[in-house]
Amino acid sequence: MQLKKWLCALLAFSLLAAASIASAKEPVSWDDPPDLTLTAQSDYQWTGVAVSPAGRLFVCFPAWGNHPNYHVGEILNGAVYPYYEVEDNASFISVESVFADATNTLWILDTGRRPNAPVDPVGVRLFMVNLATNQIARTYTLPSDVVLPDTTMSDVRVDNARGAAYLSDSGHGGVIVLDLASGHAWRALTDIPEVCSNLQSIYFPTGLFTKLANCNGLELSKDKKLLYFCSLGSDVLYSVPTDALLDESLSVAQRQALIKAVNVKNVPTDGMVLRDNSLFMGALSNEGVWEFQLDLPNVAEAGALLNLGKDIRWADSFALAADNSIYFTTSAINYPPGQQAPYELYHMVWPEKSSQARNPNSGK
Repeated sequence: MQLKKWLCALLAFSLLAAASIASAKEPVSWDDPPDLTLTAQSDYQWTGVAVSPAGRLFVCFPAWGNHPNYHVGEILNGAVYPYYEVEDNASFISVESVFADATNTLWILDTGRRPNAPVDPVGVRLFMVNLATNQIARTYTLPSDVVLPDTTMSDVRVDNARGAAYLSDSGHGGVIVLDLASGHAWRALTDIPEVCSNLQSIYFPTGLFTKLANCNGLELSKDKKLLYFCSLGSDVLYSVPTDALLDESLSVAQRQALIKAVNVKNVPTDGMVLRDNSLFMGALSNEGVWEFQLDLPNVAEAGALLNLGKDIRWADSFALAADNSIYFTTSAINYPPGQQAPYELYHMVWPEKSSQARNPNSGK
């Protein structure tokens, strides 16, 4: 009798869980969803994507995945070509992030970490590449008090007006600030809950995923006064004033007091990008793309799963193009190795009339 009750309870729980998962997979209905186009595919696992003001597309291949014999590639007519002008002069170890800014500069973040090996402190570097000449303009090496034994660099954003780069450490957990003029760097946020995972696992259609990372995705507000950040293993999206990050006289605790939880019901995600007044990021467990509208007063209802018409296998990194469209890579990290390839690069383009952020719950 007890066994029967236990089995009934287990069945009811299973049905409830299945219903919850199914409802989470339902996309929000949008009047004008973006058009999704497959731009390129690769047999090798890529993560970062960058698009220059002129529309040049770059991707990177970290050494921890199935990677080619180069680390940074440029996409031309749907095919990936090694960026040899830089590759031959950089001696990359493992590139996980690329970012292009409005000054026609490509920033390349080398994690300095080979597979199954400790981080190489002198191998953690940020490369500044002049896209007009395809030459490395400067290489920044981070100091030993910034690169900790468990550090894994993940993302980068640059504010040229203030001469600062912001880097995320998804291994130890933290936000690092780099002064671009002097090359001096410091751990602005570290050893606090906000830069660490708060989940034990994420449930995917492929099963339970437990290889969660700490502070990962970064994005700057339009006026560069706020840095948004999240952890791969967290359901909270945070912001922190960049003035606080740039002020070295402040302690980590003082900066922590200025952190705000922008969305306490966020989706566990990897990278993110700001378009208009919305943050776009991967809705990993839903195999989709999530839009979080920053201007809606009710943050609990401000997020929406885009109706893209297909499953997205781990939307990894996002890049905003000059025409306000978005490119993003898929890295299929939660899939078994034999089922991961091909890896995709997608392009999202919005109809012109949907350039303003809309409330998906308004019915308009």
